[in-house]
Amino acid sequence: MAAYNFTTIWRFRQPIGRVWAAINAAEDYPKWWPDILYYECDTPENPRGVGARGTRAVRGFLPYSLRYSTIITKTDEPHELAYDAKGDLEGKGRFVLAEVADGQANGGANGRVTEVTIYWNVDTKGHWLNRLAPLLKWLFAANHNYVMRRGERGLAKWLERAASA
Repeated sequence: MAAYNFTTIWRFRQPIGRVWAAINAAEDYPKWWPDILYYECDTPENPRGVGARGTRAVRGFLPYSLRYSTIITKTDEPHELAYDAKGDLEGKGRFVLAEVADGQANGGANGRVTEVTIYWNVDTKGHWLNRLAPLLKWLFAANHNYVMRRGERGLAKWLERAASA
């Protein structure tokens, strides 16, 4: 297994409640996150909240996709969403949301923005991924960062459209 520990920070000029609602609606991810190939809710009776499960496939710029399922282990609306992952990636993820000062004079609402810190601590389970990791871990990390940047841009546009609707 190859272990990966990523921390990504997204910032949005949107209220924390609106950002929370989008992040908590995993079924919409393929609509705004171009690298999420699909998402399927595995617990239709509980699509959100502790115990909710979903399966997705993700593909960045490299010619492979990763399929994994998540189960939500903690929610603290609108501040934290934690989950476990199993499949091609196994480990833990967490979204932490906070309202912070923008640092720019013409910032978001009242000079505040919503900052989303994403923690992703996983091991790869694919045989070939693990065999190539000693040489290409840097490239796999670059692929992850690419996916995350596109997710941030996609969510920013999604939130802007929702705000103007």
